[in-house]
Amino acid sequence: MLGSTIFAKMVFVNTNQKLLCATVMVLFTGTSVAAAEEKLSMPQFPAEWTEAFARPGEQELAEYVPPGQTADKWDRKITVEVYRSFKNLPLDTLQRRAAAQNRDACTAVREGKFQSGVNNGHPSAFWTLGCERSKTSGQGETRYTKAIQGNEGLYLLTQIWRTPAFSKTAPNIPPQEIEGAMAFLASSVVCDSTAAHPCPAN
Repeated sequence: MLGSTIFAKMVFVNTNQKLLCATVMVLFTGTSVAAAEEKLSMPQFPAEWTEAFARPGEQELAEYVPPGQTADKWDRKITVEVYRSFKNLPLDTLQRRAAAQNRDACTAVREGKFQSGVNNGHPSAFWTLGCERSKTSGQGETRYTKAIQGNEGLYLLTQIWRTPAFSKTAPNIPPQEIEGAMAFLASSVVCDSTAAHPCPAN
């Protein structure tokens, strides 16, 4: 059982808030990603985090880390994935795949409850995964993932922490980092120019 606030709940709402939004089109060159007329808007993306890795294409991937960290040496990371060919994939399928990969990679795991709902008019889901000890690094990892099924593709946003390995206790993550991650994920939306999926105001 995951009773700790580390594996917290996300509340799904129809997001029409006026939030600051950085918009960068087409590729992962900033903190917003576009697919055709559709955009992934991340108004509470952590300040000063920078892109450490990017892979464009039909299955886009970008990784971001805090100042002083790199793609190879990090203890916090955000990954953003866009699957342009996935337009009707059940979101729980992604969660099950991620959970299976986590079990293969770790000596012991923790799995938060799969939650689904609607976010800015799009199907959305949230889940948490814990790796008590990685078989390769010997470290622990905690992942918070938000998935959004847009009209033009599937979007996955994941906040990851690397910590010392853990077992009976919760991973050592400062509460303010958890709060920041939840705010980032909750405020991120897939939007367009229609009233059904409005973008946050600049």
